[in-house]
Amino acid sequence: NPLVIVILAVAQFVMVLDSTVMNVSISQVSSDLDTTITGMQAAITFYTLTMAAFMLTGGKLGDKWGRARALKIGAVIYGIGSLLTAISPNLTVLLFGWSLVEGLGAVLVIPAIAALAAINYTGKARVVAFSVLGAATGLAAAAGPLIGGLVTTYSSWRYVFVAETVVMIVVLIFSGRIKDVEANPTLKIDLLSVLLSAGGMAMLVFGVL
Repeated sequence: NPLVIVILAVAQFVMVLDSTVMNVSISQVSSDLDTTITGMQAAITFYTLTMAAFMLTGGKLGDKWGRARALKIGAVIYGIGSLLTAISPNLTVLLFGWSLVEGLGAVLVIPAIAALAAINYTGKARVVAFSVLGAATGLAAAAGPLIGGLVTTYSSWRYVFVAETVVMIVVLIFSGRIKDVEANPTLKIDLLSVLLSAGGMAMLVFGVL
């Protein structure tokens, strides 16, 4: 079903687009929220750290719940985070909506995209599916600064996040077409492993940042 890879590619596009838009719009967002460039850099850093810290756990939850279900739950969380970001009156709300809520949504969506592409396609179709996902990633990385710059210059950065909320709603509407393998609800998630992986990944990324 070609619709499946379209849904997954759109979700992938939004995941990559998000951080590039914020980087381009940083001065306008800081001015709009009456905060500093340092405050905005902190928001971007915390968003990256949230994703890095919990990406492994997000993938494990996908195994436990089912990848399609993880995609849907992640899309809901991400959409709520995008909406909070769009209406944020200050840096605190932006930190909560974008850096935390969106980041937690992304850690469910991103691992699920790759897994569902492998589940729904075989042979040549699977190669094409992963090629489409790769193209969506590259396109978002290239188009993100352009889209962010245009929207921020001629309108408002908030509309980008409103659009992301709409896209997540569309992904949810059509996600029922995605096939999944049986979940493993008996799978146990070790809390110590979560803390160690989250702490290790966070410190690694924080060191680079």
